[in-house]
Amino acid sequence: MKKNNLKICSFYVSDWHLTAMLLPYIEDAINRGEHLDTILEKNISYNMKEILTRVKISDKTKEDIVKIGWESKKLIKYNEIKKFMEKAIKNSNNITIFVEGSKERIECVNIGINKWLKRAENKITNKEIKIVNCYEVTEFNEGLQEILDKHDKILNTSGIHEIEEMYSGYVKRRA
Repeated sequence: MKKNNLKICSFYVSDWHLTAMLLPYIEDAINRGEHLDTILEKNISYNMKEILTRVKISDKTKEDIVKIGWESKKLIKYNEIKKFMEKAIKNSNNITIFVEGSKERIECVNIGINKWLKRAENKITNKEIKIVNCYEVTEFNEGLQEILDKHDKILNTSGIHEIEEMYSGYVKRRA
């Protein structure tokens, strides 16, 4: 990915953990004026609405979080991803897209996003695009190294970090 684009991975153990883990980052991103969107395999809108009833953040921020759209989106084909990304870049110079699903689905969506990023380079020169791939840890038994190697950073409840900070002894292999 280009210098102003980041590919971030995140790992969760349940839908509740996913929503709780993402919430601090989402709140900060909204306060920074970022545009947030999702390409989710699972519908986690109930979880997000429920967790928002239990946290102390402004009602306006809660409304903005719900508006992001936590329903399942079946975007896999390139033309669907292209339309999705073109709509997303119209709203802000700083965009974060949360991608959730099986390892295979995340890879499919990322192939489409990467293809679009290459073709749209002249449209996005002043844009910062973050792709946050959210993996359910029970979905894969092996391949953690492979997943980490494909990402620039890692997101957890305390924010975005260097992968090496979270996994001592991790050494990125060349792609």
